[in-house]
Amino acid sequence: MDVPAQSGQDNQAYHVPILPPRYVQHFLRFMEARGIGPQALLEGTGLTEEGLSQPHAGVNMNQLLALIGRAADLVEDETAAFEFGKELDLAAHGLVGAAMLWQNDYFRLVEMIVEYERVCLPIQDLVLTMHGADLHIQLNDLWDLGRIRPFMVRIYMGSIYELSRHVCREMTFEFDFRTRLSASDWQAVAPEAALSFNVGITRAVIRPTQSMVRDLRTDLPSFIARLHSRRQMEADEDMDNTRRQVREQIFRNPGSDCTLEKIADQLGMTPRSLRRHLRAEDCSFRELRNEIRRIYAERYISDTRLPLSLIAQKLGFSDQASFTRAYRAWTGRTPGETRRGEQ
Repeated sequence: MDVPAQSGQDNQAYHVPILPPRYVQHFLRFMEARGIGPQALLEGTGLTEEGLSQPHAGVNMNQLLALIGRAADLVEDETAAFEFGKELDLAAHGLVGAAMLWQNDYFRLVEMIVEYERVCLPIQDLVLTMHGADLHIQLNDLWDLGRIRPFMVRIYMGSIYELSRHVCREMTFEFDFRTRLSASDWQAVAPEAALSFNVGITRAVIRPTQSMVRDLRTDLPSFIARLHSRRQMEADEDMDNTRRQVREQIFRNPGSDCTLEKIADQLGMTPRSLRRHLRAEDCSFRELRNEIRRIYAERYISDTRLPLSLIAQKLGFSDQASFTRAYRAWTGRTPGETRRGEQ
């Protein structure tokens, strides 16, 4: 495998584990869904699936360079790296969630995103500066990445995009290398941002709106709860298809609009047909909705300080008392008891 040269770097540093194996495991699953299996990616990297499953395993820079080099050779879609960055769910790992939830200072909030990226992905440095009302996140190289640098930059940008789009309304991403794709191709991948290539600098420019700070206390807690909930409710691979599709639809919107009739319409079915399919899979719409409402409720109560009345509203209950009765039936505790226990 042609690993990029380590010019100007201490060679020994490239053998020190810097990345938890979960990122590589996630990457292998992501690439497998795109038709490239783990064996093809791990060949010549010094990594094995068995080794990555060890509790104290770590991935060093040489191994990472070889792995990304294999991926860059095998994947034909330039957007794949950006899409993978979007799926990293860095905010769902817990550290950034609590810090972000109660930051009314926009610069400090984005600064926390940047700091978290530095800790989780110590491959490139991110420098945050303010220019008027705009925040600039510039990517600087920490390692000699050679030909895989564009691939790695796109991963970073996808991750920054996914985190930042929940706390701002206008973003621009600039790359200092070319692309073979059209503007519309990239717009499909990042519909809430403008992307420019071959501009001599690699950075993200984030522009807050006047309503951004006002929205933080409702939008961002929902974002964190949603990310945590997705991990908790991930479907088993053996789950029947209709059940999985219904759970995904409920997950996207567990509130008052979450009715059997609306979800049946979204799935191109009649309500009667949807009931029949779910009955054949030994479940009901009500059971699935309550399962996901319970997951959301636990995350909202544990991970946010949203008032219980607002949680009830977000989950589609007519009032807080109805929510409290449902939550007690699910867990044997009241929402207040759970929150006091968390504190």
